[in-house]
Amino acid sequence: EEPSNTVCMLQLANIYLKRGQIARGFELLVDAYTIDPHHVENSQIATVLPFALKVTNLKQQAAKSNDKRIWNELGDGYFEMGIFSEAALMYKKSLAVDGMQHMIRLKLALALQKNTQIYSALEAVQKVLNAEPDHLFANYYMGKFLAYDMKNRDEARVFFKRAKESLIAQQKEFDYLEYTNLLSDITQELEK
Repeated sequence: EEPSNTVCMLQLANIYLKRGQIARGFELLVDAYTIDPHHVENSQIATVLPFALKVTNLKQQAAKSNDKRIWNELGDGYFEMGIFSEAALMYKKSLAVDGMQHMIRLKLALALQKNTQIYSALEAVQKVLNAEPDHLFANYYMGKFLAYDMKNRDEARVFFKRAKESLIAQQKEFDYLEYTNLLSDITQELEK
């Protein structure tokens, strides 16, 4: 009845944010800001306004240009905030533009796993392995998912062995600390 009532819009945006419906909350917040910037800037929810404006702007750019780089940036931002369902959605949009982004598909798998969608996560990792069987991180994450989410240590060990072989073969592509940390983690996984 009152589509320009910014008080109600801010309250509803706050409810969405508290429920974890971040994208919807941001949209309402930006809509309210468009109607009455002064009121929104002086509200309690104003602390998230800069990020809401940035995300909304990036989403609009990505929708217009269908730029995988922008979708990935949005996905990374949501992932870092722990909003895994939105991160997964952004990564899926990026992969629709270019399905050969193996690291993005692995980020999608991690977002799905964090969102307790383990079978979808395994499927995403398997797609990378189908395209590139020796992919270091695909083998590594497949091992992790199988060991900890599926509780299948025997099958996980196969993927950790492949990951270790790939890591050793690519040693020169990593700095010393990253290499030794990853090698140590994989070796510990193989010893369990």
